Amino acid sequence: MSKTIMSRWAWGVLLLLVQASVAQVGPSITSISANGIKKTLSPSNSLQLNALDDELMIEWKPCACRYRYRLEGLNADTVSLAYPIAMFTNLEGGDYTFWVQTQQNNVWSKPTRFFLQVEKSITEEWWFWPAVAVYILLLLGAAIYFFLLYNFRQKLKLHSLRNRIAADLHDEVGATLSSIVIATRLVEKKVGAQTPDVLPILQQIKTDSEESIQSIRDTVWTLNPNNDSVHQLFEKMRSLAFQLLTPQEIALDFAIQLTPEQINQLKISMEQRQNVYLIFKEALNNILKHAEASKVSVNLSMTNEGELRMLIGDNGRGFDATQGYEGNGLKNFKKRALDSFMKTTLTSKIGEGTRLEVIVVPV
Repeated sequence: MSKTIMSRWAWGVLLLLVQASVAQVGPSITSISANGIKKTLSPSNSLQLNALDDELMIEWKPCACRYRYRLEGLNADTVSLAYPIAMFTNLEGGDYTFWVQTQQNNVWSKPTRFFLQVEKSITEEWWFWPAVAVYILLLLGAAIYFFLLYNFRQKLKLHSLRNRIAADLHDEVGATLSSIVIATRLVEKKVGAQTPDVLPILQQIKTDSEESIQSIRDTVWTLNPNNDSVHQLFEKMRSLAFQLLTPQEIALDFAIQLTPEQINQLKISMEQRQNVYLIFKEALNNILKHAEASKVSVNLSMTNEGELRMLIGDNGRGFDATQGYEGNGLKNFKKRALDSFMKTTLTSKIGEGTRLEVIVVPV
């Protein structure tokens, strides 16, 4: 009896030792594939993948047990599962260690492990994003360069076109009108005494031609790129005011209340320059024709918003602005102001003169 018990005990101990020994042996890796292509471990028990191998599958020999594995370098968590397969996707470049264990009779085997090295993709290199940033900056710089070059060439074309138009107006149209004026004067001398009824017609032709010549000169001056500065506009306005008012013995107070820096800051278009000058000229002509003034004041300044303000006032007879009177001059003011994004304000009272304010909004 005692021998039988001893024999069973010995076999039990032996069985436990065998099971424990078996449990100490880790599972055998049976298959490794990347993107569906079989891979083989090197003699140093390692595997190297390139950056394009974004799917990794590892299989080991199945048994009636449970499994757990870990990929050190990816995370510190151990994954338990009931089937002999592990899958990984989109591994970043770097060094990893994969190990797997089996569990039998609540005993975990020794881990079976191998080393894994994944090649870094180009986007993971330290220099990649700085290189992308430099590339983008180069593209941006090239785009800005070609944009500025295009604008510069367009300005050169416009500059050349303006010069050509100004020259054509001056040489052809201006010369033709001058010839008409000269011819009209000759006709006046030859037939004026014989046919006095023709004189008013000839005089009108001469007057219209002279006004057209002056308009052509003003247009040529505006088109000339050499006259693009605001300072030159102010000087032309001052010259015109003295030219028109001095012969009529009208006192002129022409004040420019802007510093040279403020004048350079004023950015107004060619069309605005032309209309500012024409409004100014129209205002002076209206004063000469209707105001009966003895003094005219012109004030050029800058508003707090950086806009050009032009004030023209006289001490003439004025008119009742509340009556809605609107002659051709006032209509011209409004039309030119509307065309060039300018604001005009006209105030007048009988016996107190007239005041015109023009605000030029930069465009």
